[in-house]
Amino acid sequence: ARTATTQKPAKRGSRQAADWAGRFETCLIAGDEAGAERLLDDALASGHDLFSLYLEVVSPALVSIGDRWQRGRLEIHEEHRASTIVARLFARVSARFAHRGPSRGTVVIGGPSGERHGLAITMVADLLRSRGWHVSDIGPDVPASAFAQAVKRVDQLRAVCVGVTLRESLAAARESITAVKKVVDDDVVVYAGGAAIDSAATAASIGADEWARDPRALLALLASEPVE
Repeated sequence: ARTATTQKPAKRGSRQAADWAGRFETCLIAGDEAGAERLLDDALASGHDLFSLYLEVVSPALVSIGDRWQRGRLEIHEEHRASTIVARLFARVSARFAHRGPSRGTVVIGGPSGERHGLAITMVADLLRSRGWHVSDIGPDVPASAFAQAVKRVDQLRAVCVGVTLRESLAAARESITAVKKVVDDDVVVYAGGAAIDSAATAASIGADEWARDPRALLALLASEPVE
């Protein structure tokens, strides 16, 4: 049996020096939720903000854990446990970065049928909320008809984001985008992003208006859209 890991406190200013992602991964594999939370606290104290915490610490750790599982180096329950821990940590950490002030508008974000992992969607949703957007996170594995229903019921809708991590989900993503575009106004922009969307051409091939290369790029694109 693995034992819980003990993390040494990080010194302020050590953001670049510490192997935050590797140490976070170690905690997750060990099932050490308390240690993982302490490590995120230390990373924030060292100079990370929510964006760099999610994109430079959490995301690489999750990718590595997924790779380990695919190579047979982790059991499925260990991979699921790690994901469950991260979901709980997201809820606690993101609350510290809650935006104060008026909303910039609403963004609906979700994954098409066949997408099973919602952590990437949650991550992007948290980052958008921290920058003043109201986000309706409808999660992964959403049928096209349900995606369309979700966007129809939203006030001040500015954009729809479709996250695709698996290439085999591209056809379903195209169906979702087609359904969404039938029910939204022309000024609502549909973005596609995720590991399976590797270029603007791929995004265009499934009907998206824009390619969201990563969360920072998505925010920049949203900021460039005129507000009615």
